[in-house]
Amino acid sequence: MKKLSLLIILTVTVSILFIENSYSQLGNKNMYMLSNINTHAIQGGYYSSVWGYVAPDGREYAIMGCYDGTLFVDVTDASNIHEVGFVPTPTPGYYNIWREMKTYSHYAYIVSEISNSGFQIVDLQYLPDSIHYVKKYVPPGYSSTHSISQSGPYLYVNGASIGQGVTVYDLSVDPLFPVKRGAYNSFYVHDCRVIDDTIYAANITSGSVSIINAVNKNSLNLVTVFSNLPVQVRTILLYQRIRNIYLLLTQ
Repeated sequence: MKKLSLLIILTVTVSILFIENSYSQLGNKNMYMLSNINTHAIQGGYYSSVWGYVAPDGREYAIMGCYDGTLFVDVTDASNIHEVGFVPTPTPGYYNIWREMKTYSHYAYIVSEISNSGFQIVDLQYLPDSIHYVKKYVPPGYSSTHSISQSGPYLYVNGASIGQGVTVYDLSVDPLFPVKRGAYNSFYVHDCRVIDDTIYAANITSGSVSIINAVNKNSLNLVTVFSNLPVQVRTILLYQRIRNIYLLLTQ
């Protein structure tokens, strides 16, 4: 993405709002705030996750998790970022400090920890004019999840009501009806990254990282598990390997 740096700035902005509710410019590490949007700040609630989407016409969008729903922002022009759509929380009157979203094809999939929130599915093919909210889909046995990852035509839900670990949902048959495939539930998984059919899972309660073979989506198998530091800490987030060598962890 040619404007990946802007998405990073937006991520930093979300963090600032969450921690300090500040609008000050960052002048360290060669990073500077280019723009700021704060159209859905609610007392008692903050922003959470942020994701990016590049449309076929090259326009770029940030998808932001809000306390009361999900915000879609056109970030193509750093001097003119603006809201292009908003999807309210799936359960009116019930808000959540945490929600996450990923994209596949021209669809966005939104999850949260609200009971019976399921997958909120949003059609992005009508951008830049508008977004179209398709529906809330609650698969059998599923209610809510903490976080979501995506690789190819598969969604990986973590810390979900259907299983404490990682559960795979298949979008290849019909992206509007995710189909449950395999799962790995030996550890609680707070977040994960999927690279080349390998899942790198953050086990927050044990301070460890699980590496899981996901070549067969119907049968996930543990490769290994390790502590992320000699002194056990809570592993919360993993980032992709750099040149397939490094796995970056945060707590």
